[in-house]
Amino acid sequence: MSNRSSLYTVEGGKLIRNNEVCPQCGPGIFMAKHADRTTCGRCGHDSSKSKVIPEPVSTDSQASELPVKDSSEEE
Repeated sequence: MSNRSSLYTVEGGKLIRNNEVCPQCGPGIFMAKHADRTTCGRCGHDSSKSKVIPEPVSTDSQASELPVKDSSEEE
């Protein structure tokens, strides 16, 4: 858990929140800052800075490339 004093600053008698607030959970729930995204630890909401969606990896082609042992060869 982060140090709570790093989430706020006081300037001119006003409280300023340093982190972004989760749009789904509302005020009081801050988003965690990562290198390429911000995430909510409560609901799992994810805001990526880059809007690139990675393509899903197919596992079927990898399984067909593996050699299959024949049980008659071992005996």
